Amino acid sequence: MKVTSQPCSRCETLPGHFYTHGRLYLWPPLGHSMAKVTAFLHRAGYRFEQVAAHGYLAVDIPEDGFDGCCRGIHEAIGSKEGQDTLALYLDGDQVPDLNDIRAVISLDVLIARQKEEWLIDVLREKRLTNHFQPIFYANDTRKPFAHECLLRGLTGEGQIIPPGKLFHAATTTDLLFQLDRAARAMAVQNAAACGLDSKIFINFTPTSIYDPQYCLQSTVRIIKESGLLRDRIVFEVIETEKLDDPEHLANILKFYRHAGFQVALDDLGSGYSALNLLPILKPDYIKIDRELISGIHKDRFKIVIVEKLVDICKDLGILVVAEGIEVQEELTVLQKLGVDFIQGFLLARPAAKGWTES
Repeated sequence: MKVTSQPCSRCETLPGHFYTHGRLYLWPPLGHSMAKVTAFLHRAGYRFEQVAAHGYLAVDIPEDGFDGCCRGIHEAIGSKEGQDTLALYLDGDQVPDLNDIRAVISLDVLIARQKEEWLIDVLREKRLTNHFQPIFYANDTRKPFAHECLLRGLTGEGQIIPPGKLFHAATTTDLLFQLDRAARAMAVQNAAACGLDSKIFINFTPTSIYDPQYCLQSTVRIIKESGLLRDRIVFEVIETEKLDDPEHLANILKFYRHAGFQVALDDLGSGYSALNLLPILKPDYIKIDRELISGIHKDRFKIVIVEKLVDICKDLGILVVAEGIEVQEELTVLQKLGVDFIQGFLLARPAAKGWTES
């Protein structure tokens, strides 16, 4: 499959630092919003210029003064107007031009980026790594069928940053595109470096991708450079419960399949919407939500639901992974129900180098 050579500027661009001298450009939503901002700036003694013809304020920010200025403005206008106020921060005395339009964000997001600047440093310095959790055949746990690549961040001192903290910060700072791209790249590179000889499940967030022809080309290129065969790669959709555009996701999965990869749908059973996606997305694998797996040996309702899900998937030619297995009784029930693969702490915990025979 031929992939366009033009890079995705959003996925591959990171904002600058906020502790240098710079200029803050603001576009308040209403006239009275503008009046409240200028009143605060006067009181606080900031130098600024109001450009009425273009509806913006240009505020000179002293070194290390960004946080105090932005928070003062936000308090002056309130949360709703803060969400609707557009903002742009440029180093030094730069004046914005047309190329800077794509960098304009809300004041709320700009403040969040300053607060979560550690994430920008993590991405810039590529301080990401992976732990690999094996996925076994349901009736043969001697060797993994696959490994799921689980993202971890690293502090400057090498301590682990959990994925929940990474993705929460990426969401509030509007840097999910950048984090998801970096995570996919790191998963491929680490899987190759560890010499894993199984299939590789790589998570991705569909809301972090605009056009797969552009946003995913770097991932395809890195897979080629790593030497991993494409039929060993399974791209796993996460956060399906938040999906509001199934056709967009279908387009992404179509791109992956045409490029020679397989696809998996996570958290099936977490809601009707996920089940409703099957005829649209036609995944190669589904992973049954761990809420249905936990305590299944004690819950007849869960047994019947999983049994029906397995039957549906078998009729459709979809392979089933049961995840989150923690006790032997859960495993025994799932084996009887005919799931294809199993994953969970009972069998193996995530590890930096993948599964090793004990």
